[in-house]
Amino acid sequence: MAGVSVTTVSNYLNGQMSRMSEETRNKVQQVIEDLNYRPSAAAQSMRSNSTKVIGVIVGDISNIFSSLLCGGIQQVLRPKQYSVMLLSTDDDPSEENRCLDALLRQDVDGIIMQPTQENPEAFYPIVTARKPLVLVDGQVKAVPVNAGYVTSDNMQSSSKACAELHERGYRHIVTVFETTAPTSSQQPRLAALRNAAEKQSMRITALDVNGHENTWLAQQIQQAYATGERVVIFPLMGPLLSRTLLALRIAGLSYPKDLGLISFADSNWAQFVGDRGIDLIQRDINQIGRLAGENILQIIEQGKPEHSEIMVPSKRIAGGSL
Repeated sequence: MAGVSVTTVSNYLNGQMSRMSEETRNKVQQVIEDLNYRPSAAAQSMRSNSTKVIGVIVGDISNIFSSLLCGGIQQVLRPKQYSVMLLSTDDDPSEENRCLDALLRQDVDGIIMQPTQENPEAFYPIVTARKPLVLVDGQVKAVPVNAGYVTSDNMQSSSKACAELHERGYRHIVTVFETTAPTSSQQPRLAALRNAAEKQSMRITALDVNGHENTWLAQQIQQAYATGERVVIFPLMGPLLSRTLLALRIAGLSYPKDLGLISFADSNWAQFVGDRGIDLIQRDINQIGRLAGENILQIIEQGKPEHSEIMVPSKRIAGGSL
């Protein structure tokens, strides 16, 4: 209908119009609009051996980490004409396997995932299918060859926080965590805090809230406060901070009057609690997403990432809770 060759139409649809006259471009565009034409993605992928789709697997789609991560990934992939297919595992290894199978059947060009399984065997289907892979956030025993890995400085930021708390006069750290996947970033944070606290001769109490109500958490905090030591409460991820605040209210305790409070958090709302906000350690999730996107493109184009492991520094946000 446009009176041009198939090659000209193909060049137009793929944005290769540098040698095409304005008249030809306008003619092809007008016919596309008249026909309401949409190219077949399946046919294009068969011809180019590329679907222009990157699969992204997260542990919990309701966590703000997931939205910030995907935002960073899309900032890098969108200009390259890639789409994102987002799946959530709910921190369930069997669901993770199902998600991986679904993405491989869709023949995505690459996979970015927040893993729930730490063993290398979990990544064999991706390696066998020769799909580019970038892992984010989760702690794994080994990263596959030619895969990328982007995470935050969980251990370093935890150790620095412990040193700061000791300098401020705190001698008892009560961590609040929740058992989820073995790859959770809470694990290296807790390990680093325990190691640093031992070197500083500080006491540490680890409270796993999994399966417990907020009243139980309140009772545990009351018991720590009753020792008479200078106590600081330390939730190891953002969603646990709100539970900790409620438990403190139930316990009838306030910060920084009765005890200190510092938390890992990926969102900004805690900065506006109270007069000066809550002291936080915040990861740059958007940057982690951007680096993951750059990594997956490097693997697609070059066969391997320029840097196989990247650690993104966390930011210490001062508040008035210590």
